[in-house]
Amino acid sequence: MHYLDNAATSWPKPEAVYTTLDQSFRSLFSPKRGTSKASRLGANQLQEARNAVASLCNIANPERISFTNGCTHALNLAIQAFPWQTGDAVVMSAVEHHALSRPIRKIAQEKGVEFYVVPYTDAVPFNLAEYENLLKTRPNIKLVATTHASNVIGSVLPVEQIGKLAHQYGKLYLLDAAQSAGVLPVDVQRFHIDMLALPGHKSLYGPPGIGALYVGENAHLNTFMEGGTGGDSGKHEMHPTPPDGFEVGTIPLPQILALAEGIKWVQETGLSKIHQHETKLLAQLIAGLQEIPEVTIYGHTDVSRKTPVVSFNLLNHTPKSVGETLFDDYGIALRAGFHCAPMAHEAIGSIHRGGTVRASIGAFTQPDDVDALIKALKSVLSQSLAAL
Repeated sequence: MHYLDNAATSWPKPEAVYTTLDQSFRSLFSPKRGTSKASRLGANQLQEARNAVASLCNIANPERISFTNGCTHALNLAIQAFPWQTGDAVVMSAVEHHALSRPIRKIAQEKGVEFYVVPYTDAVPFNLAEYENLLKTRPNIKLVATTHASNVIGSVLPVEQIGKLAHQYGKLYLLDAAQSAGVLPVDVQRFHIDMLALPGHKSLYGPPGIGALYVGENAHLNTFMEGGTGGDSGKHEMHPTPPDGFEVGTIPLPQILALAEGIKWVQETGLSKIHQHETKLLAQLIAGLQEIPEVTIYGHTDVSRKTPVVSFNLLNHTPKSVGETLFDDYGIALRAGFHCAPMAHEAIGSIHRGGTVRASIGAFTQPDDVDALIKALKSVLSQSLAAL
């Protein structure tokens, strides 16, 4: 199989991730409950995992990091537990994933919160001038929430400027790093981030079912779930202080420790080395697609401003049919459809096509995986012509 669906879930994982997941599941107890040696060891390793996330993202206080069951959970926590009042407003980009846009639309409907969308063009995926005008003229804006990079077209947003302007006008900034953590530097201080949502199973090479939310000192959330935390068991009410206030129930320690191993692998391998490898293959992929006249590539093709993600369509073929044919007949795994981001497809003009075919590269992708896709597309086209 040629695996080109890393923007959804990276595969394969570093061997240490598999080993850690298995060994910790067999040997560790809950890190916040119990007096056994295994429980105490788990508590120490949980702290080391927080430290790993903090090191990756330049977070000064690891205790502001709460583990969640994924990036979607983290974003919902940040948005739905935010202390909204009727008439408040939030800003997002035009290429957001459902994990961010759906909770925003929900609070708009249920709590009377307004939302503003910053316009997109291929050349300028996030219009900073129009964004600043919103900040200047809409004093009711309380939060700016954007992705770091589009999961559909890979365009990287100017997050440092977005965060700087948000703080300049007294707003908080929430960053969705689903497509950037492990691909690009994510720095909460440099990017002026107040809340940061991370996935475990994408380019941090951890398992599914784990993510994290960083909540800075200036951001105050309500509780999102109620239950036992192991840290305040003698009280009837929960207090929304990270990490305990958001780590409700028995947390998945094996997944957390496996994620920490994934982060360790990324840091030891070197983010710049991984980025160089992925960018080289991205350029190979774009060049190959551009050789096929029947292929339409969406978004810009400047590899210096993209994560290793490309969306395209094949003339007279639906994305779904292309995706299924590529896997069934050629063993190429990728993604076809709307990628849980119809806003992005509306912005790039592919909504009427049923979305796009998306190929995404990871650290373990090889040149022959890219070559296999280009050859397969040419074969699909030649067979289509022969059938006419």
